[in-house]
Amino acid sequence: MLFPMVASMVFDSDRRVLLWPLPPEQHTSEGIGVGSTVYHAWLAYPDAEALRPDPAAASDALLVHRIDRGYLIRHDGTVVRQLIAGTEELLRAAYQTR
Repeated sequence: MLFPMVASMVFDSDRRVLLWPLPPEQHTSEGIGVGSTVYHAWLAYPDAEALRPDPAAASDALLVHRIDRGYLIRHDGTVVRQLIAGTEELLRAAYQTR
């Protein structure tokens, strides 16, 4: 299971349109959450895409995507600082947002 089922999803014409920041006490089904090491995030998601910071980005991040949904894992290079679930399109847009 990619998303823990603790909130209702928001859809528009059968398309999920919600970005869902996970609270610090929540983890993915693979055990990754705020405070996890980036090393463990890579072990849990070896196919994650490393998003490198550019002037518009708030931080380094990993993008984990499965079909059209996934996680944006923001980190400081060592530790996961924020975990957001949503559609790949919205997660990519959120990465560019400070």
